[in-house]
Amino acid sequence: MSARSDVDVTAAEKTARGPDAVRRALIDAAKSLMGMRSPRQVSGRELAQHAGVNYGLIHHYFGTKDNVFAEAVAEATEAMGERWDAGGMLPVNTTDEATSYRTFAKLEIDDAASPIRHLITRIVAGQAEITGREKDDPELLAEVAIATALQFGWGAFEEDILGTLEAFGAERDTLRARVSELSRRLASN
Repeated sequence: MSARSDVDVTAAEKTARGPDAVRRALIDAAKSLMGMRSPRQVSGRELAQHAGVNYGLIHHYFGTKDNVFAEAVAEATEAMGERWDAGGMLPVNTTDEATSYRTFAKLEIDDAASPIRHLITRIVAGQAEITGREKDDPELLAEVAIATALQFGWGAFEEDILGTLEAFGAERDTLRARVSELSRRLASN
């Protein structure tokens, strides 16, 4: 590894010591940045800076910046899958822990084996099991489609939606609770 200047060392870097801490810091930074922009718009140096680690550690632990983002997406996919496995598709996750949805909303996916396709396939299987219906049930597939659109649409545009509706007097937490309640009602119809 090359020598680095004092400018490269941040407070966060001083706490991210050891392989596990560095890997976790990079993955968490990737998730955070993907909640704001596409991974293609994030440089490796920006990722390292956001994680509070030296840029060379990306290559040391992951090989490439893209591999860090791939790991972040894999974790986000698993988190969403676990949430949907446990509680079904609805209500829309309007909590501050909805980072995974914002992450997916910013992805530019070209691959036929995309994590979103994998997640939707998992959701169809889970919902079929939970409801006792067949995976090809048209009503089930429509429910998965609308729930997926609601969840990822909320993830993509939450800040814009909340910010705009605040101008009309909406309060963020009250609006989030109402959106969650309305989406839960969709699930019970």
